[in-house]
Amino acid sequence: MSETTRQVVKVVLKGAVTSFRYPHFVQQVQPTYEMPPPSTIYGHLCSAVGKRDLDAREAVTFALHFTYEAKFRDLEHIHLEMPYLQANPFQRELLFNPKLTLYISPVSYLEYLLNPRYPVALGRSQDLMTYESVKEVTLHRAEAAYFEHTLIPQAYAALFRRTIAVTMAKFIDPYTRQPSWGQYAILKDRVKYPDDELPTVPLLVGDTPPLEFWVDTDVNDEEPYATYEGLYRGLIFHRFV
Repeated sequence: MSETTRQVVKVVLKGAVTSFRYPHFVQQVQPTYEMPPPSTIYGHLCSAVGKRDLDAREAVTFALHFTYEAKFRDLEHIHLEMPYLQANPFQRELLFNPKLTLYISPVSYLEYLLNPRYPVALGRSQDLMTYESVKEVTLHRAEAAYFEHTLIPQAYAALFRRTIAVTMAKFIDPYTRQPSWGQYAILKDRVKYPDDELPTVPLLVGDTPPLEFWVDTDVNDEEPYATYEGLYRGLIFHRFV
């Protein structure tokens, strides 16, 4: 990686349904996040590699673009042993026709994602997915871009319009099952950065560094990135620590 370019693995996943459950169960209704939490991405990588924990987790970073066509509810049930054997029905929110474009660094994960150890799933174990494409691409550092359907650190939410604040697990210890939490913002609507009507630096708090992002210039028929006032889609990378 140089100062202006970055080599990453680009993966496009598609499926029928998925669900990213909230950490605390809500009685009778189990809602879903509208964006896969970092811990879900981490679990996906572990499944591809075939290990419960990744080597050098501190060195792994990811960016994403996630969409779905509709949200609906389905009826499920869990079996309770106490006070007696019974089925407890509840409603679960599901996302229909999800599509995830995932960017992973370092590029050493290309081999694992081309030949995943376990079935490809996203969300629940039964939410099977298909890799539409897995390849190495070059990202470019940029000073302007458009952003949509992505996850950004909460510290930068004030730099964008119409974000949704969320608390998500960035990592779940595979042995103790204890989560490490992070503060994020979901950005769904298409927006430009920088925005002429919003400040870029004064709103950053404390030791938060200036926003650093990259763009994907890999334009093709399925993913026409350069579609908004000549700007490429921006990517903000996250860590699992």
